[in-house]
Amino acid sequence: MASNSNYRPVLILGAAPRISLAVARSLHRRGIPVEVASFLATEPGLRSRAIRAFHRLPLKDIYPTKFIDSLLALIRERGFDMVLPTGDPALSALAEHYDRLAPLLHVGCPPPSAVERVLNKALTLEAAKKCGIHVPFTCTVGNITELEQVAAQLRFPLVAKPGQKGAKVFRVRTFPTFEKLSEALRMNDPGLVLLQEYCPGIGVGVEMLLHKGECVAAFQHRRLKEAPASGGVAVMAVAEALDPGLRDASLKLLRALEWEGPAMVEFRVDRQTGNRVFMEVNGRYWGTSSLPILAGVDFPLYHWQILHGEQPRVPGKYAVGTRWRWTPGYLDRLYSIMANSSGNCKTSRIRELAQTPIDLFSTTHEALWSWSDPEPFFSELAASIYEHLTAAVNWLLRKLIPGGMSRYAKIYLRLRPEARPIYAKLRTTDALSRSRDGGQLIPRTATSVVFVCYGNIMRSPMAEAMLKRVLAEQGASGIGVKSAGLHARARREAHPLALKVSHEIGIPLDNHRAQLLNPEIVASSDLIFAMDFENLAELYAVYPEARYKIHMLSAFAEGKQRNREITDPYYGDEETTRRCYAILMQCVRNLARSIAPRKEAKGIIKPALLPS
Repeated sequence: MASNSNYRPVLILGAAPRISLAVARSLHRRGIPVEVASFLATEPGLRSRAIRAFHRLPLKDIYPTKFIDSLLALIRERGFDMVLPTGDPALSALAEHYDRLAPLLHVGCPPPSAVERVLNKALTLEAAKKCGIHVPFTCTVGNITELEQVAAQLRFPLVAKPGQKGAKVFRVRTFPTFEKLSEALRMNDPGLVLLQEYCPGIGVGVEMLLHKGECVAAFQHRRLKEAPASGGVAVMAVAEALDPGLRDASLKLLRALEWEGPAMVEFRVDRQTGNRVFMEVNGRYWGTSSLPILAGVDFPLYHWQILHGEQPRVPGKYAVGTRWRWTPGYLDRLYSIMANSSGNCKTSRIRELAQTPIDLFSTTHEALWSWSDPEPFFSELAASIYEHLTAAVNWLLRKLIPGGMSRYAKIYLRLRPEARPIYAKLRTTDALSRSRDGGQLIPRTATSVVFVCYGNIMRSPMAEAMLKRVLAEQGASGIGVKSAGLHARARREAHPLALKVSHEIGIPLDNHRAQLLNPEIVASSDLIFAMDFENLAELYAVYPEARYKIHMLSAFAEGKQRNREITDPYYGDEETTRRCYAILMQCVRNLARSIAPRKEAKGIIKPALLPS
């Protein structure tokens, strides 16, 4: 149906194809213009006949002020009268700026207090307990030390989830042993992790649309297959009749949370024992959003109608038995089973391969497919195949080439696209031992310095503390010193190894709290020092306008370490950390002698740096 000129457009914030496209097509069929915006680098640009335009907003984590300014400008320019979140990051963003958005248009989520009760899983579980709903044993940990403190209470297998929905951590995973869980936490920077007892059974979702505490529409689906196979997101599901007990429990919980709008309440149901355990609430459109629409319950349309003063015509029943499949997710599941990448995969590879043709060619509705709008399906399928081919090539590289080169290849692949050629150039230059004369110029009159590493929990905070100490020893004043991380989790404490070694050398990091590097810090700093080529490449790519003041800290090292990487000790031990801090102290002392104000020391210094 063509767009009705009487309808103002709707903005969908978030570009996960299987969710955003379902909402867009639902509204488009009614003739409502739809546009999509994304502020996440990981989300693809969406093209569909149901989407009038796609907008790329500034990355919220890096440019928070630019993000909201751009969003508000877009709303005013395009005349949107409704914004809908289709992911937890989008839901969090709308809640954060709710007071600025609400006067301009309908915000498709409740006020921030209700959103916080859903995004914070601990608060959600506490509300469920008060409603008399059975919840699994749950605890949260932020690091290895905290994990060891609760080790005696844990029963395996267990499920690890992000403690805050939408956080940048590894996805939901099931761990069979304490050792596997401990290794995963050491090898990642997961932030707050929620550990939950494993509940046998099948995943059941009860979807509801609430308005002023009343249930406008309800639907129930059962997961048939998940990715990964040990437990995760639905890749195959089927519509089933509403269970009165689950419906009542879901409505009671959502009312307790003071929820308004769409939500999916997830349970784990053991059909043999009858046990029903609450798992979580998705306070926005969910991964299987197209399934209820296919079965006859059009949540996005009803949501739009309510907010525009119309009375939805909700059918008294829907097509129970409607089957749904998300093919890219299905391939992800199949890949994990074949590679056993989930770490706890008990599914038979032979049985799974034999079932695959039946699953793919049966009368099952595809999440993204439409005969009149096929491009989104083929686009996401191609991206999924490319991702798995890349993973396979990466595995092959690890097997065929030396460990160092394999590590560099892994770093290259995880970098943002614009940083990759920069990293390759830096790495190649280093490998060829090319002369590093003609580097960038460092002003002696610098009054602000910032040290940058990956997470701001080991190298950069120690460099900051060391420079402050050395400058104080020299009696130098008027130089501001900070540290930040390109991927820091705000307010995170220093790494346990950093804390221990910092006490050994008499420069304790007990009061350090990590912060994310942002444009304000970059703009206000005269000198920015990176620790390794990965940091340097990202800094060059994200802040090209500041390239003239970005340098390698190791330019101030001595001997063979000069202009080489100061390796992250995160995956090492105490001795690794001690060696790293010894190099940092050498660099910092030389740097302090160069930038400390002296009456006779004007102009610039010129260390031998890698070429720009």
